[in-house]
Amino acid sequence: MDTTIREIARQVGVSPSTVSRALRREGRISETTRARVLAVARSLGYHVPGDVAAEPAQLRAPLNADAGAAPGGVILTGPRSPKGATATPGQGPGPGPRGRANIGIVFNRRLSSLVTDPFYGAVVAGIEESLQRLGLRVFLRSIDGAGDNADFFAADQTGETGFAGLLLVGCDVHPRVARIAREKGIPVVLVDNELPDEPVDCVVSDNEAAARCAIEYLYRSGHRRVGFVGGPQSHISLAQRYAGYVKALGEFGMEFHRKWTVFAESVDRHGPQIGYEGALGLMDLAQPPSAIFADNDMTALGVLKALHERGVRVPDEVSVIGFDDIQVASHTHPPLTTMHIPKQQLGSVAARRLVDIIDGVDPAPVKIVIRATLVVRGTVAPPPPESEAALTKAGAEPQA
Repeated sequence: MDTTIREIARQVGVSPSTVSRALRREGRISETTRARVLAVARSLGYHVPGDVAAEPAQLRAPLNADAGAAPGGVILTGPRSPKGATATPGQGPGPGPRGRANIGIVFNRRLSSLVTDPFYGAVVAGIEESLQRLGLRVFLRSIDGAGDNADFFAADQTGETGFAGLLLVGCDVHPRVARIAREKGIPVVLVDNELPDEPVDCVVSDNEAAARCAIEYLYRSGHRRVGFVGGPQSHISLAQRYAGYVKALGEFGMEFHRKWTVFAESVDRHGPQIGYEGALGLMDLAQPPSAIFADNDMTALGVLKALHERGVRVPDEVSVIGFDDIQVASHTHPPLTTMHIPKQQLGSVAARRLVDIIDGVDPAPVKIVIRATLVVRGTVAPPPPESEAALTKAGAEPQA
């Protein structure tokens, strides 16, 4: 074992004791160093404690930098700080977390309840658990869609010293918040969002690749006509899921028809409502799809309800696959096949990254991608033979 640990240390360029702490997930080690150690360990066949399917790999790449590939699917390169910037571990842009113990979680007030939302509630639980272990206090703050009150953190919100850092949760938080925070020297990490043109840290799901995985599963189950029901494409995560759907259809030689795609016009209508309406519309087509990909599980719930009311049997007549794996997904009838996003991990990784920035560890902005995994339950089956036969006989419809 010692020989292996020494070899890992040699390849990573750290001490054997650092490798041991990283493998045990103990001590104050930066996320980048830990990721490199785990990647090299896996490449050497070293058993990593707790390294199971329930803990998907993370892909990590610096923003605005050419990334080099490291073993184990972790994308790494040397840190690149803004010109002239320096950082010493433990000395970040402001006092360390013990000096400024308040962390703000910011979300759009259109999300009626961040805590009870089936997706973001789990994300916030992961954030809170990680920060509270470090003795940091968490404050929730909602802002309007236009970001008109984006400078709320400039004032003293707590009677003490303001916020040491901010976690901006969801794609509907206005970019102004991140820009103003950066101008004031307040560290920011985006959660389930990214700003491609801004050097801001973000932790996101691998949405496009996960959508491709969902379509591949449908393809291998025999489906060639797959419809899509989802939310507004102004939401970057949803746009990535749709892009993955479209690319996968092309990759597997499946037909794409615009009439098989349905979008909610606004975030307010995204969920069961668009799923219900979209599924009814798809079933009214002369040649409806044999499977429906919903871009989140709440939308899939609406799809299942519509199919049930129409007397369409799932999965015997139409298959359905969702995205997110919220808690209710395993309690539908039949249980929903979906893409699992480790939501609490999404939050905890973002929280740990924010603390690293506050402490001046790895200050260069990075994008951390959390992989999703397929959860097979009961809503996908091969299409009815007569369904695909009818399509073959009729010939492919022209793209609309």
